[in-house]
Amino acid sequence: MSSGGSAWALAAGWVLAVLCGGAWGLDSHCLPGGKHKAAPSPEGQLGVCQIYANNACCSPKVAQEVSSSPLAKVNDIYWDRCGSLSPRCENYLQRVECFYRCSPSAARWPHPRRPTAMLEVPLCQRFCEEWYTACKDDLTCAHNWLSDWQWGPQGNNCSQDCVPYSQMYRDGRELCENIWGDSFVAAREPCPCLSLPDANASLEEPDPSQAGGPWGPCPASSLRRRDRGGRHQRSVFMEDVEGSGSGF
Repeated sequence: MSSGGSAWALAAGWVLAVLCGGAWGLDSHCLPGGKHKAAPSPEGQLGVCQIYANNACCSPKVAQEVSSSPLAKVNDIYWDRCGSLSPRCENYLQRVECFYRCSPSAARWPHPRRPTAMLEVPLCQRFCEEWYTACKDDLTCAHNWLSDWQWGPQGNNCSQDCVPYSQMYRDGRELCENIWGDSFVAAREPCPCLSLPDANASLEEPDPSQAGGPWGPCPASSLRRRDRGGRHQRSVFMEDVEGSGSGF
């Protein structure tokens, strides 16, 4: 096998191992606090998050919040402040939310300052572009959905005009690396990365036609496992209090 083929095969195995829950033996853990369970376990009905049901960090009640349609409020953030989301855009937001809430793999990237949050999870560039395409004609008024709101008695309110996603973000990379703060980073295959599936899809493998070269340049976070030892030294778990109530 060529070096390029070997790189792609390793990347594909990494993606499948992470999403299926077999790599590094870390999938007996969930992100702490917030709406996460103390430890992952099988669940029955998780709606749009069903793909994680065999070993889930979310309860059916939390999954129902993500599965509700129209998707009006998740993590105490109203996602429809600029009008209803299109089904395609809603689907991608749900896929991201399901991973954060329900996948034990999210605990591989704990945030050093916000224990309930993730830091720089590597999403495949192709996934980011598909997300951007799905949402580009929808409207939003926040570039960073963790910080760019005005908060009041009715929750999060726009602090700027509603504009299409295609005006708020120039491409999929900017969307992935900004909409949920520093939760995600975009990586081009064959860098190890995740393409988050929806409830009706099988797990995706990297597309070798999209590869940008043998393993480079890759985001640092996609090439190493973040050690969870730092989490063990914290005695108090913060709740989801990033202003919005979101652990992202």
